[in-house]
Amino acid sequence: MFKILEKKAIMHNEFDIWIDAPRIARNGRAGQFCVLCPTETGERIPLTIADYDREGGRIRMIFQVVGKTTNQLAHLEVGDSIHDILGPLGRPSEIENYGTVLMIGGGVGIAALYPILKALKEAGNKTITILGGRTSNLVIMKDECAKYSDELLITTDDGSEGIKGVVTTAMDMLAQRGEKVDYCWAIGPSIMMKFASM
Repeated sequence: MFKILEKKAIMHNEFDIWIDAPRIARNGRAGQFCVLCPTETGERIPLTIADYDREGGRIRMIFQVVGKTTNQLAHLEVGDSIHDILGPLGRPSEIENYGTVLMIGGGVGIAALYPILKALKEAGNKTITILGGRTSNLVIMKDECAKYSDELLITTDDGSEGIKGVVTTAMDMLAQRGEKVDYCWAIGPSIMMKFASM
């Protein structure tokens, strides 16, 4: 059983939880995920590991309620336990000192981007991060990303924070000033990733 140590509602249907999972915290790497089963009879779902606290033996997961299982997970409180967690799974992201890396995140995809950003910064890269959302309150993990970013740009569709526009608006701005980027990661809604890759 994996006890929930902290829980925070980011919005009405997005949650940020820290779970007691020492082995996963010790062995997990940026880009990996776990498969969770909230209850004994529930279905299994994959969730990206958003952060690790290796010394404290905790892992962080951020999720959006989109179906029955994430709804069950959202109804668990601090002190409750998740029935089963399998992980870490998946091939870790390739982390090297590439030079200048551009990190682009949107929606709950920012939670998957964050551990990669953190690892790339710790590997000595210059990190430029663009986070986007329809409105300011939909752009999560701004403070955490700022900590590991040499430059953080926020874009919002409605202009409620940062640059009015989408992530490609900020990408165009970087290109116009002649910023040389050696490597880029983009994680978020499919429409965002489609335009970020063009």
